[in-house]
Amino acid sequence: MKVSEIFLSIEGEGVRTGAPAVFVRLFGCNIRCAYCDSMYAVEGSDFSEMSPEDILEKVRSFRTNYVTLTGGEPLIHADVEKLLKLLDDAGFEINIETNGTRPRPVGFKNVFCTMDWKLPSSDMRKEKYFSNLITLDDRDVIKFVVGTPEDLQDAALIVETLEGEFGRDRRKLPMFYVSPIFGTMPYEDMVNWILANESMRRNNVRFQVQLHKIVWDPSARGV
Repeated sequence: MKVSEIFLSIEGEGVRTGAPAVFVRLFGCNIRCAYCDSMYAVEGSDFSEMSPEDILEKVRSFRTNYVTLTGGEPLIHADVEKLLKLLDDAGFEINIETNGTRPRPVGFKNVFCTMDWKLPSSDMRKEKYFSNLITLDDRDVIKFVVGTPEDLQDAALIVETLEGEFGRDRRKLPMFYVSPIFGTMPYEDMVNWILANESMRRNNVRFQVQLHKIVWDPSARGV
């Protein structure tokens, strides 16, 4: 597998914000978002080849229970399910940060997904990926990366649509997070917009910031 980096840090966003975790950043991605902050893991040759077994041993060396599999896009890798099984069987709790172009992996005890829905600011919005959101459950997260009021409007529409889709099957919704594109819309404006929107309030949409970009330099790697 092509590995960009493996490092210990804190979860910068989502349900485990602030908790220590080992990050396994796999190299390569199948889309190109306008705001990508990890292009070093998407293009070029800055990666190492590692087997799933090698990755497991490296993760074990940090002696912490949480693992985040990220990228690039981790779910495009041929051996990703083998890696997930090794980590899952070893008792790690795994968060898969995924761009939403692949469905949620199934059959694992300790795996959940943080799945993006690509908004207009990404330049990668594609309706065909909507079906992948339906594969999620209430352990999972849908993340909206937001930079404009148009993005917020689109996010609210998706929340309301999913409320109907999941409600018909009497399924519990995933959790929803709004994450600002660093350095764009003022946080206060985003929060006020969320508070004013009925569907976002009704479905407990959470606002988050990228904590690691506050603790460390926003351009720092390995954090």
